[in-house]
Amino acid sequence: MDILFKTLLLIHILGGICGLGATFASPYIMKSARTVKSAFTAHMVNAKVEQLAKAGSIALLLTGLIMGFLHPYLFTTGWYITAIVLYLVTQPIVAYLLPRYDKAMLEILKTAEGEDLPSEYIRIAKKTVPLNLAAHVLLILLVFLMVFKPL
Repeated sequence: MDILFKTLLLIHILGGICGLGATFASPYIMKSARTVKSAFTAHMVNAKVEQLAKAGSIALLLTGLIMGFLHPYLFTTGWYITAIVLYLVTQPIVAYLLPRYDKAMLEILKTAEGEDLPSEYIRIAKKTVPLNLAAHVLLILLVFLMVFKPL
């Protein structure tokens, strides 16, 4: 049982590295776009990074819950319950809202003329800033809870 738990913990940590790292990298990739061509490239790279984030995020959830079922006392600890709630609050932002804006931005790029980024593209990109900030704060809180288990 101890080997199973430690294996799950290893997968959980690797999932965190993939999922959280990719989530933190995404806004920096997207900010690098200065022209229509570089924006298309940024979206392409970001799509690959998002695949890693999704896989890591799913691994985090599954391994976290399985570890909870292996050690049911975790479901009575504040840090564990809070971490699950924060995870569930973060998911609509990173799995629904941000991809929706990405899709809208790509549609704008497809009809763009010239190399300058369209103003509508820039306007939508600015809308993602508070969402990315919220996701980053929530993810930092999640990591804090998992490392320090303060509650």
